Amino acid sequence: MNTPIYFMIDSKLQEEASKVFENAGIDMSAAVNLFFFQCVMQGKIPFSTEMPPNTNNQYFASKIGTSYQPEPTEENRKK
Repeated sequence: MNTPIYFMIDSKLQEEASKVFENAGIDMSAAVNLFFFQCVMQGKIPFSTEMPPNTNNQYFASKIGTSYQPEPTEENRKK
């Protein structure tokens, strides 16, 4: 039995991801099913969730409409 799920995703991200899935010969639904299946089989998110420093903070700040100012690094303090 299939259960419909609904979620919000950035339209640009969806468009770009759809192209990747199309090139792999699958649609969005199959890609999400594949992701969920791998999560269950591996008992974890099936890829690294690490991002370059400050990337994650910049992304989330943009989503809530604020500007993100990274902590000054030792190198920047010397300037």
